[in-house]
Amino acid sequence: MKATPLTLLFLTFTTFTMNSQENTNQNKNTLSEKIMEALQPFLFYKKVKKKETLMIEGEVCKNIYFVRSGSVKQYYLSDGKEFIQNFFFEGNMATVFNSFLSQTVTQSYLEAIEGTELMVLSFHNFKAICSAKPEFSSQLNICMSRMNSSRVNLLLMSDGMMRYKKFMENEPEIMLRVPQYMVASYLGMTPETLSRIRRKISLKKVA
Repeated sequence: MKATPLTLLFLTFTTFTMNSQENTNQNKNTLSEKIMEALQPFLFYKKVKKKETLMIEGEVCKNIYFVRSGSVKQYYLSDGKEFIQNFFFEGNMATVFNSFLSQTVTQSYLEAIEGTELMVLSFHNFKAICSAKPEFSSQLNICMSRMNSSRVNLLLMSDGMMRYKKFMENEPEIMLRVPQYMVASYLGMTPETLSRIRRKISLKKVA
Protein backbone atom coordinates (compact mmCIF):
# COMPACT_ATOMS: atom_id res chain seq x y z
CA MET A 1 0.00 0.00 0.00
CA LYS A 2 1.33 3.41 -0.96
CA ALA A 3 2.03 5.73 1.99
CA THR A 4 -0.04 8.89 2.10
CA PRO A 5 1.63 12.29 2.53
CA LEU A 6 0.28 12.42 6.10
CA THR A 7 1.88 9.08 6.92
CA LEU A 8 5.18 10.16 5.40
CA LEU A 9 5.07 13.37 7.37
CA PHE A 10 4.45 11.49 10.61
CA LEU A 11 7.32 9.09 9.90
CA THR A 12 9.59 11.99 9.05
CA PHE A 13 8.59 13.84 12.19
CA THR A 14 9.32 10.75 14.31
CA THR A 15 12.79 10.55 12.74
CA PHE A 16 13.42 14.21 13.53
CA THR A 17 12.34 13.78 17.16
CA MET A 18 14.79 10.90 17.52
CA ASN A 19 17.60 12.92 15.94
CA SER A 20 16.89 15.86 18.22
CA GLN A 21 17.81 13.63 21.15
CA GLU A 22 20.73 11.79 19.52
CA ASN A 23 23.12 14.50 18.36
CA THR A 24 25.50 12.22 16.48
CA ASN A 25 26.64 12.67 12.90
CA GLN A 26 25.35 9.30 11.70
CA ASN A 27 21.79 10.18 12.74
CA LYS A 28 21.61 13.47 10.87
CA ASN A 29 20.51 14.52 7.39
CA THR A 30 17.92 11.73 7.27
CA LEU A 31 15.31 13.68 5.33
CA SER A 32 15.40 12.34 1.77
CA GLU A 33 14.40 14.28 -1.31
CA LYS A 34 11.59 11.81 -1.99
CA ILE A 35 10.04 12.45 1.41
CA MET A 36 10.51 16.20 1.00
CA GLU A 37 8.62 15.99 -2.28
CA ALA A 38 5.76 14.14 -0.55
CA LEU A 39 5.68 16.75 2.22
CA GLN A 40 5.37 19.77 -0.06
CA PRO A 41 1.63 20.23 0.66
CA PHE A 42 2.48 20.80 4.35
CA LEU A 43 5.87 22.51 4.40
CA PHE A 44 7.38 25.58 2.82
CA TYR A 45 11.04 26.43 2.23
CA LYS A 46 12.71 29.31 4.01
CA LYS A 47 16.30 30.53 3.76
CA VAL A 48 17.66 32.91 6.39
CA LYS A 49 20.89 34.84 6.75
CA LYS A 50 23.34 34.79 9.62
CA LYS A 51 21.85 36.52 12.72
CA GLU A 52 18.41 36.69 11.12
CA THR A 53 15.68 36.34 13.74
CA LEU A 54 12.93 33.75 13.35
CA MET A 55 11.09 34.70 16.54
CA ILE A 56 11.43 37.31 19.28
CA GLU A 57 10.34 37.65 22.89
CA GLY A 58 6.66 38.51 23.27
CA GLU A 59 5.57 36.67 20.13
CA VAL A 60 3.62 33.45 19.82
CA CYS A 61 5.58 30.65 18.15
CA LYS A 62 3.74 29.89 14.90
CA ASN A 63 6.13 27.45 13.22
CA ILE A 64 8.25 24.35 13.57
CA TYR A 65 11.49 24.74 11.60
CA PHE A 66 13.12 21.56 10.27
CA VAL A 67 16.79 22.43 9.78
CA ARG A 68 18.10 21.23 6.41
CA SER A 69 21.44 23.02 6.65
CA GLY A 70 22.98 25.56 8.99
CA SER A 71 22.20 26.19 12.64
CA VAL A 72 19.79 28.05 14.91
CA LYS A 73 20.00 29.05 18.57
CA GLN A 74 17.24 29.57 21.12
CA TYR A 75 17.96 32.08 23.87
CA TYR A 76 16.46 34.58 26.27
CA LEU A 77 17.69 37.95 27.50
CA SER A 78 18.14 39.01 31.13
CA ASP A 79 19.48 42.49 31.88
CA GLY A 80 20.64 42.65 28.28
CA LYS A 81 22.68 39.45 28.61
CA GLU A 82 22.06 36.47 26.32
CA PHE A 83 21.44 33.04 27.84
CA ILE A 84 21.41 30.22 25.28
CA GLN A 85 18.84 27.49 25.88
CA ASN A 86 19.28 25.26 22.84
CA PHE A 87 21.17 24.76 19.60
CA PHE A 88 19.54 23.24 16.51
CA PHE A 89 21.56 21.74 13.66
CA GLU A 90 20.89 19.65 10.55
CA GLY A 91 18.20 17.10 11.30
CA ASN A 92 16.84 18.98 14.32
CA MET A 93 13.55 20.78 14.86
CA ALA A 94 13.93 24.42 15.85
CA THR A 95 10.94 25.74 17.74
CA VAL A 96 9.83 26.87 21.19
CA PHE A 97 7.68 23.90 22.10
CA ASN A 98 5.66 25.36 24.98
CA SER A 99 4.72 28.45 23.01
CA PHE A 100 3.97 26.47 19.86
CA LEU A 101 1.73 23.90 21.52
CA SER A 102 -0.16 26.33 23.77
CA GLN A 103 -0.09 29.28 21.35
CA THR A 104 0.99 31.61 24.13
CA VAL A 105 3.71 34.27 24.09
CA THR A 106 7.29 33.26 24.73
CA GLN A 107 10.28 34.89 26.41
CA SER A 108 12.66 33.23 23.97
CA TYR A 109 14.26 34.19 20.68
CA LEU A 110 15.13 31.99 17.71
CA GLU A 111 18.04 33.22 15.60
CA ALA A 112 20.15 31.78 12.80
CA ILE A 113 23.80 31.37 13.82
CA GLU A 114 24.82 31.12 10.16
CA GLY A 115 23.14 31.04 6.77
CA THR A 116 20.45 28.40 7.25
CA GLU A 117 17.96 26.49 5.10
CA LEU A 118 14.69 25.45 6.70
CA MET A 119 11.52 23.57 5.89
CA VAL A 120 8.68 25.15 7.82
CA LEU A 121 5.55 23.60 9.28
CA SER A 122 2.98 26.21 10.29
CA PHE A 123 0.72 25.81 13.32
CA HIS A 124 -2.28 25.80 10.97
CA ASN A 125 -0.90 22.80 9.07
CA PHE A 126 0.16 21.17 12.32
CA LYS A 127 -3.45 21.30 13.59
CA ALA A 128 -4.73 19.90 10.31
CA ILE A 129 -2.30 17.00 10.56
CA CYS A 130 -3.19 16.37 14.22
CA SER A 131 -6.85 16.14 13.27
CA ALA A 132 -5.99 13.29 10.91
CA LYS A 133 -3.20 11.78 13.03
CA PRO A 134 -3.52 12.57 16.77
CA GLU A 135 -0.27 10.66 17.48
CA PHE A 136 1.62 13.49 15.75
CA SER A 137 0.85 15.80 18.69
CA SER A 138 1.82 13.06 21.16
CA GLN A 139 5.22 12.69 19.50
CA LEU A 140 5.84 16.42 19.79
CA ASN A 141 4.99 16.33 23.50
CA ILE A 142 7.37 13.41 24.01
CA CYS A 143 10.13 15.28 22.18
CA MET A 144 9.57 18.41 24.26
CA SER A 145 9.63 16.43 27.51
CA ARG A 146 12.87 14.64 26.63
CA MET A 147 14.65 17.79 25.51
CA ASN A 148 13.62 19.69 28.64
CA SER A 149 14.65 16.81 30.90
CA SER A 150 18.05 16.47 29.25
CA ARG A 151 18.69 20.22 29.50
CA VAL A 152 17.61 20.47 33.15
CA ASN A 153 19.74 17.48 34.13
CA LEU A 154 22.80 19.12 32.58
CA LEU A 155 22.27 22.47 34.31
CA LEU A 156 21.58 20.81 37.69
CA MET A 157 25.20 19.68 37.77
CA SER A 158 26.63 22.33 40.08
CA ASP A 159 30.23 21.52 39.23
CA GLY A 160 31.31 23.24 36.02
CA MET A 161 33.85 20.56 35.19
CA MET A 162 31.18 17.84 35.40
CA ARG A 163 28.83 19.91 33.25
CA TYR A 164 31.48 20.36 30.56
CA LYS A 165 32.45 16.68 30.56
CA LYS A 166 28.81 15.61 30.24
CA PHE A 167 28.35 18.10 27.42
CA MET A 168 31.40 16.77 25.56
CA GLU A 169 30.18 13.22 26.10
CA ASN A 170 26.71 13.89 24.65
CA GLU A 171 27.10 16.87 22.31
CA PRO A 172 30.76 17.20 21.24
CA GLU A 173 29.89 18.43 17.74
CA ILE A 174 28.51 21.69 19.16
CA MET A 175 32.06 22.69 20.11
CA LEU A 176 33.01 22.45 16.42
CA ARG A 177 30.03 24.44 15.16
CA VAL A 178 29.67 27.51 17.39
CA PRO A 179 31.99 30.05 19.07
CA GLN A 180 33.23 29.20 22.55
CA TYR A 181 31.37 32.09 24.17
CA MET A 182 28.09 30.56 22.95
CA VAL A 183 29.04 27.18 24.42
CA ALA A 184 29.80 28.90 27.73
CA SER A 185 26.38 30.54 27.74
CA TYR A 186 24.74 27.19 26.93
CA LEU A 187 26.57 25.58 29.87
CA GLY A 188 25.62 28.38 32.26
CA MET A 189 29.14 29.70 32.84
CA THR A 190 31.35 32.57 31.74
CA PRO A 191 33.74 32.21 28.78
CA GLU A 192 36.62 32.63 31.23
CA THR A 193 35.41 29.70 33.36
CA LEU A 194 35.03 27.51 30.29
CA SER A 195 38.56 28.39 29.16
CA ARG A 196 39.95 27.46 32.59
CA ILE A 197 38.13 24.11 32.54
CA ARG A 198 39.39 23.26 29.06
CA ARG A 199 42.92 24.28 30.03
CA LYS A 200 42.83 22.01 33.10
CA ILE A 201 41.69 19.07 31.00
CA SER A 202 44.40 19.73 28.41
CA LEU A 203 47.09 19.86 31.11
CA LYS A 204 45.89 16.57 32.59
CA LYS A 205 46.12 14.92 29.17
CA VAL A 206 49.71 16.19 28.72
CA ALA A 207 50.69 14.99 32.20
